[in-house]
Amino acid sequence: MKACVSLRTAGGIVLALLVGFLAGSSIQPLRSQPAAQPKPAQPAGDVLVERLVREADETGRQVRADVAALTELMKRVIREAEVGQQNFELEQQGKALTERIGVDVEVAIAQTLLAVAEKSVVRNGQEQWVIQRITDFFKVPQSDVLRYREKGYTLSSIILAYGIAKAAGASPERVFEMRQMRQSYPAIAVTLGVKPQALSSALQGMFP
Repeated sequence: MKACVSLRTAGGIVLALLVGFLAGSSIQPLRSQPAAQPKPAQPAGDVLVERLVREADETGRQVRADVAALTELMKRVIREAEVGQQNFELEQQGKALTERIGVDVEVAIAQTLLAVAEKSVVRNGQEQWVIQRITDFFKVPQSDVLRYREKGYTLSSIILAYGIAKAAGASPERVFEMRQMRQSYPAIAVTLGVKPQALSSALQGMFP
């Protein structure tokens, strides 16, 4: 029961934060910014969507793998545990998996909603404004953001990577290096020690 509450809490906080960004007042600054002239070159809408979907699919595979691991642990508990007996090993494994899945869910929600926002940004020609916002919010050189764009990272992916780095107290370069090694964003977050709800805190205020 505690695990279920933890997952709902982790997902709910990020969902509330980022849905507020998309549907509430936070989306207005995006729409109010003047479109860049000339409009920056962007992937065609369908191409961008496919890239975002591929990124989401990688995250989905990680979530499924961790849920499968939790299922196997549940079956092991059913076979081995006895009422009134404490099994430290199983308890620790359960706690670790529950926390990991909480981070998975939080990253997945953030990634999805940022991807939806990116579609709007690209359609409205507001990429430069978002790049400037990333630079200001995360206090990183704009040249770094542009370099990652040149390497093919989507805006939502860049924001997510910087957010994970901030939540973990790690360098952004470390996150991007791990990503270059084809690690999923949930796996990166877990490896770097991000805790449930830390990513939502790291991204809070990204779009005032």
